[in-house]
Amino acid sequence: MYIFAKVLFIVEYIYKDKILMSEIELSLLTQLFRVYSIGLCIGAASIAMVFYFYVVAKGNTAQSQNIMMHIVYTILHVGMVLIACSELTEMLYNNHMGNTGYWANNPELFIRLTIFGVILGNAYAMEYKGMDIWLGLIVAGGSWYAYFFLSTLGETNETYFTLLASYASWLMIFGLGIALLKTLLTHKQKTYLANEIYS
Repeated sequence: MYIFAKVLFIVEYIYKDKILMSEIELSLLTQLFRVYSIGLCIGAASIAMVFYFYVVAKGNTAQSQNIMMHIVYTILHVGMVLIACSELTEMLYNNHMGNTGYWANNPELFIRLTIFGVILGNAYAMEYKGMDIWLGLIVAGGSWYAYFFLSTLGETNETYFTLLASYASWLMIFGLGIALLKTLLTHKQKTYLANEIYS
């Protein structure tokens, strides 16, 4: 709490005395930082999903491909840290502007934090609890795309529980699509292997 209060004091000092930039410039910089962080995570998550489908279709991976995926997951983890920082930056900025509505009545903020919490919990379960990779892929991929959509959507007139129900529905639709695609690729892989054996 002391460190957080110290950071808040420094930010307030910078804002009030305009040491670095104007408030408009700070707002634009905050938004740019958020867009960059989300884009980094969406890109890395998309590459991870495409690679998963490639492995399902092919049936195996090479050492060089495993190294590449390790790099992709490292980038994704860095992006997650940046997103956490971007949310904190947004909170500090609104606190400076005296925008109490950002904290008290902002279902978009609450659902973003909920989805980000799901992403973090899913990453922990996949890495340390042996969660099945395809189930983790559904939760991770669906959550990242939902987070991206809600971050670019702006303010809505929906309640938190409406947004939460929409998020849950989206995960089920996304999961169904992933399951169908996995079934299709697995069938093609078995057909290909059978042709190789009997050719």
